[in-house]
Amino acid sequence: MILKSFRVKKFRNVVDSGEISVDEMVTCLVGKNEAGKSGILEALYYFNPSYDETFNVDEHYPRWLVVSDRRKGELAEQTPISVTLTLESEDIEEVESLVGSDVLTGHEFTVSKNYAGKRKWSISCNDKQLVKNICANNSLKEKEFVNAEDSKALFALLSEAKEKEGQDDSNIGAAIKEIEAKGLEGASAWSVVNPILIKRLPSFFRFTSYSTLPGRIDFRELSSTSEEGPGESGLQAARALLALAGTEPEQLANDNYELRKGELEAVQIDLTNQVFEYWKQNPQLEVLIDVDKETQRASNGTTAVSRFLDIRLRDKRTGYSNNFTQRSSGFQWFFSFLAAFSEFENKSNPIVLLDEPALTLHGKAQADFLRFINERLASESQVLYTTHSPFMVEADRLERARIVEDKGPPLGAVVSPDILSSDPDSLFPLQAALGYDIAQSLFVGSNNLVVEGTSDFIYLSVMSSLCKVSSRSFLDAKWRILPAGGATNIPTFVSLIGPHLDITVLADSDTKGMQRVTNMSHNGLLKPSRLILANAAIESNHADLEDLFSEGDYLKIYNETFGSSIKLSDLPGGNRIVKRIEAKINTSFDHGEVSETLLRSHLNMSFTDTTMDRFAKLFTIINNTMGS
Repeated sequence: MILKSFRVKKFRNVVDSGEISVDEMVTCLVGKNEAGKSGILEALYYFNPSYDETFNVDEHYPRWLVVSDRRKGELAEQTPISVTLTLESEDIEEVESLVGSDVLTGHEFTVSKNYAGKRKWSISCNDKQLVKNICANNSLKEKEFVNAEDSKALFALLSEAKEKEGQDDSNIGAAIKEIEAKGLEGASAWSVVNPILIKRLPSFFRFTSYSTLPGRIDFRELSSTSEEGPGESGLQAARALLALAGTEPEQLANDNYELRKGELEAVQIDLTNQVFEYWKQNPQLEVLIDVDKETQRASNGTTAVSRFLDIRLRDKRTGYSNNFTQRSSGFQWFFSFLAAFSEFENKSNPIVLLDEPALTLHGKAQADFLRFINERLASESQVLYTTHSPFMVEADRLERARIVEDKGPPLGAVVSPDILSSDPDSLFPLQAALGYDIAQSLFVGSNNLVVEGTSDFIYLSVMSSLCKVSSRSFLDAKWRILPAGGATNIPTFVSLIGPHLDITVLADSDTKGMQRVTNMSHNGLLKPSRLILANAAIESNHADLEDLFSEGDYLKIYNETFGSSIKLSDLPGGNRIVKRIEAKINTSFDHGEVSETLLRSHLNMSFTDTTMDRFAKLFTIINNTMGS
């Protein structure tokens, strides 16, 4: 199952968070300290925790509501968390193996959990389809059976038919046995489907505090068993570290020197490779693992030899090595987290919750940790993390950010996907992240044309130069074209820098995220006259920027890009050339490659008057917004 959204109510400083949508890979909860980020993540964790933890109404219920809400009813009956999950193919297959196809009429599963730990769930099921499936499985075609309301009614009809004098129908008997075997004789489809899905609920794996690895560890303590959660203690992190390297304390303490030394070298090489795949601050470090013996005298005068595991780091540039605990706090945190994380990898893909990770790391190291999240964590499981650091916000994926604000009683903490917060402290991480990203790539001018992506940048730049040569309207040289990285990023981009700059937005019509784009004018972020859709220059209700090319011109560039020979007559009907081509080839294609072909070869291409006139018209419309 994939977590689609969740909602927190009456938990710590949250009264009603609102519905929080979740990205299929990574979701970032951004806000200032004490905004409620950790509480929201904690409530989600208690929904189905990997470890034996649960809600505590005395500890978790909002204090300012306890007295008034207790008068209204039992506090334990309040529901602090509800989630909506999308079923994956494996979930659907397991359900259908019991009840057959098309019994599920929806693939979203909503589950809530109250303070007492009781769950309520809902999913749409078709009882009549279940009856049809059972009848089909057993070749029952009689209308009285096929038209039964549910499996319970069908079972009653079959049982009655079987008891009739002289009735000996093997199909009826087989159907009765199937219903009994599946526990459907007194149940609806919903009541048998839900237990299947409940068992398949994803667990939540939460990292909060990350206990630092000790640099010197007694083997006697290391060998003891413990049921600790990840990062709960330094010893747990040490055990996880050895598990990460695929070894056991006994192997490292082997009395045979060659075997022990070989195992130690194998472990330190493996750990070095894993750690420095993501730690780029000083890639010249290497991990050293050693075993030391120490003779200890007891109070009764006897002596005993204790073994210790030493973790050291050596700088290959200087040859200098020192104990792990003497390295920077940032490196200690990263190394300890990697160790604790190895325990997660042994789980069956739980949803990972990270509370304020990587705060002791340098900004660039935080970027490395983000890469770790995307490449290693999110490749296997969904990840949700909280932060107030701008370096933990992905400027090119701002649609993953959710703003958390504590508005105080009676509203409490609330969450919003729209970056329209009135609180500058909450916005600061996003502003800083975006500002840093812009500073790294370009200088923003006073007249800015925001477009969806780099392909739009190329189309406008190239066609403007061609229009200028042909004495048609072209883009004013004062415009600075800014690709936002997708339509979903445009509102965020405009809301963060719009108040200080003159911005005109050009977007495809009817594109993903268009509602958020068009809402900008309603929210006062952009004058309606400065939002231009591609269909403004073409007689069509639905158009992408590619549709400003005549169909033949765009198809010519497409064919040159991919070495194909598609003809216009080969395309199905429609009003968007990209969608028509994708329907023909039965897959999507990289629009950027087509724009790159235009950039490389436009001087050797000729374009119809239709193409040139459409772009010239668009440039006139854009230029007219300057200074408006």
